[in-house]
Amino acid sequence: MKHLLLKLISMLQRRRLRRAAKNLSIDPSALLLRKFGVRFLASTEDRIYVTIGKQSMLNAGIIFEAGTGQVTIGERCYIGANSTIMCRNGVTLGDDVVIAWDVTIYDHDSHSLDWRDRVNAVRHFYETYGEPDCFDKIDWTGVGSAPITIGDRVWIGFDAVILKGVTIGEGAVIGARSVVTKDVEPYTIVAGNPARPIRKIEIPYDNAAVE
Repeated sequence: MKHLLLKLISMLQRRRLRRAAKNLSIDPSALLLRKFGVRFLASTEDRIYVTIGKQSMLNAGIIFEAGTGQVTIGERCYIGANSTIMCRNGVTLGDDVVIAWDVTIYDHDSHSLDWRDRVNAVRHFYETYGEPDCFDKIDWTGVGSAPITIGDRVWIGFDAVILKGVTIGEGAVIGARSVVTKDVEPYTIVAGNPARPIRKIEIPYDNAAVE
């Protein structure tokens, strides 16, 4: 009964996303939960921005602040409530990725390190926020951006933050409330701010045997 309810919620979510259908590629078996959503703050191009694989279960928000970027989510992934993917460049999740609630994945710096650019950005929002072309006219000069790659079988704990340019290797575990600023080796536990290696994970069985 509960699974039928989840399927009903997913169906309603798909209907809500119909306007953006040309920009989304979502496998029919994926479950889209109550807090799942995709927001395009800038004008979109005629292409796929979001791809979601088979049997994934998503309760997160995906936000594009520019007309660029792409989010790819593999098969059998889970993303918990209130987690957010902010994309201007590219975010890729492999298969069997588990992401807890309140996780933030951010592939750009949002603002320039030059305070003068930030002043101009605030002025821009003050003058144009709410207008249809507000985000189209953002000056991204000096704002760092780099793709994020999260490998197969990764587990990210609640309230963690994954920043631009990071690659998280297969089977790695990110501790709760960690801030990941550098690449993480496969099958390694990291934690802290900034996240640092805690120990390696020994796998006592053959991954190929898992169904």
